[in-house]
Amino acid sequence: MRLFKNLSRDRRGAAAVEFGLAIPVALTLILGCMNFGIYLYFTNSMAAAIDETARSAILWPTPDDAQLQTNFEESLFTAKSFGSANLTVTHGTSLDGRDYVDLEGTGAYNVNLIFVNLGSIPVRSTRRAYLQA
Repeated sequence: MRLFKNLSRDRRGAAAVEFGLAIPVALTLILGCMNFGIYLYFTNSMAAAIDETARSAILWPTPDDAQLQTNFEESLFTAKSFGSANLTVTHGTSLDGRDYVDLEGTGAYNVNLIFVNLGSIPVRSTRRAYLQA
């Protein structure tokens, strides 16, 4: 009983125990913030790539779908290393007779906290570009 009382009063090593309890929480928060920043970068890159592709779609001569796909891929820069991205091109005519191109970029960002894979977050961006007559 006396040994137990002596050990309960001994405070040596308390900082190491507190550090051991706090470091997993702190590490998870840091990695979560980093993943959120990368997700925002990926989302912004997707939107910028769709905008750039829409801009190139209205230029004369009008590019075909393969050229739009190439432009989209080139506009993503390094964001392709963080997730997947695909472009869907749909042609149509508005009620007033103007031709347009609907561009839809879809993708997914994979969330990984090193020790656990949390799956993927879908990313989507759309833009309609009216073609020149």
